[in-house]
Amino acid sequence: MAKRTNPRVHRGFFQRHRTLILIISLLLFLPPLALIFQVSTGDGDFCGRWCPRMFFTWREGMSLNAFLMGFARSFLGVLLVLVILAATFFFGRWWCSHLCPIGGATELGSRLVPNWLKINYSAIPAPPVRYGYLAAYLIAPAVGLGSLCCTYCNFAAVPRFFGALYTQADLVYFFRIYGIVNLVLLFLLGFLARGGRAYCNFLCPVGALDSLANRFGGRWGKRIRIDTHKCTGCGSCKPICPTWAIAMEGQGEHKKAVIDHHSCMPCGKCERICDEGAIRYGKKS
Repeated sequence: MAKRTNPRVHRGFFQRHRTLILIISLLLFLPPLALIFQVSTGDGDFCGRWCPRMFFTWREGMSLNAFLMGFARSFLGVLLVLVILAATFFFGRWWCSHLCPIGGATELGSRLVPNWLKINYSAIPAPPVRYGYLAAYLIAPAVGLGSLCCTYCNFAAVPRFFGALYTQADLVYFFRIYGIVNLVLLFLLGFLARGGRAYCNFLCPVGALDSLANRFGGRWGKRIRIDTHKCTGCGSCKPICPTWAIAMEGQGEHKKAVIDHHSCMPCGKCERICDEGAIRYGKKS
């Protein structure tokens, strides 16, 4: 049985209202409302001017001018990614944890699935898969093997999943081969994954870049941190981490929890469950 939330932990506004913030993000970014897109550009999803993925890929035979034009076409997506990376460098992965409607949709959906149906991916080391996929994502179009930008894109599949209830074009998308593959991935790595974040942890190029910013900015910025002097090695924090970023190292009285900042996002679940107050969000001491 999981421990109760530690009442001694002071929870900030964003951690107290994380679920509500995720729901608001869904309303702002996903059909049928998609208010951010509709108000700013009249678009309905992350494609086009809001695409956060395609502009940084180089395709075989592409000229420098065509590559730079990709930045111009997706200028709002470029701005979004730059803001995400800058914020992550100093404050941690708040976009992934609280604001991303794609990861938020799969996480919230996974909460509706019975535990006995959920798949535990924690035995798979996420960083090698994540950065291996990022490498394939960047290299494949550059050597003429085809692009993963639009065909297998969670930023396209999740909005279409919600839009299929209202738009015939979105419904038809899931009757095509790549639509079926995306739907299977969405369920296996999203709704049916323990924590709902396996897709984010394995196959999101933006998340991969964001995790690098999180790791490199850890010395200067705020992160979820463990006080090894207070940690008793009880292990209660490990199973509740949605990105399986916590490992137990050492033996006996020297056993301690360790956080992998390539995967950690400041959802605060580990902080709330720690009875010893050994986990906190803040700067490196």
